[in-house]
Amino acid sequence: MNGNQAVVGGAIALAAVICAGAASDHLPGDGGSAVLVEEVYTVRPGDTLWGIAETYVEKNTGSCRSIPEYKESIYENNPWLVDRKGLIRPGDELRMTYWV
Repeated sequence: MNGNQAVVGGAIALAAVICAGAASDHLPGDGGSAVLVEEVYTVRPGDTLWGIAETYVEKNTGSCRSIPEYKESIYENNPWLVDRKGLIRPGDELRMTYWV
């Protein structure tokens, strides 16, 4: 291995460590004190998955997430949405989670 390969390998290792830290569910410096909250949201007329994600991303004070990431987590918590291609109806119950 020459010097250039060692530098590239080190850079890749450093990037992996940085990305692993960015994927953490906690804010830097919070000491891991964030608490996961779980609740059920009942869909109302006029609701959209994007709008629900906007509401819950604001409640999510214990980690950094974007609205598209949060919308994807709605699918993860409610796998039946995949079969429906994301179609929600009034009265549907969505399992929601967020960190505070």
